[in-house]
Amino acid sequence: MEVKKLTPGVLVNYLRENQNNNKTLKALFATHFLGKLTDAELNGLKKSIEKEEFKRAEEKVNDMKSTLEKMGYAVSKK
Repeated sequence: MEVKKLTPGVLVNYLRENQNNNKTLKALFATHFLGKLTDAELNGLKKSIEKEEFKRAEEKVNDMKSTLEKMGYAVSKK
């Protein structure tokens, strides 16, 4: 039996394979995977996801700001 090393890429591909069309996890996968985590582990995972979402939103805002400034607009945060 071949044992695969769990790398970030392997995990991401596995998660993508277990998504529905609306990008939520399939019930069977969620039950078998998420059901094994403690409340504290789930909360930690949630916090990590929220941090990543915030980081991506911030990058998007910075890109938009840069584009507007290149066009001659003054951009400031209230």
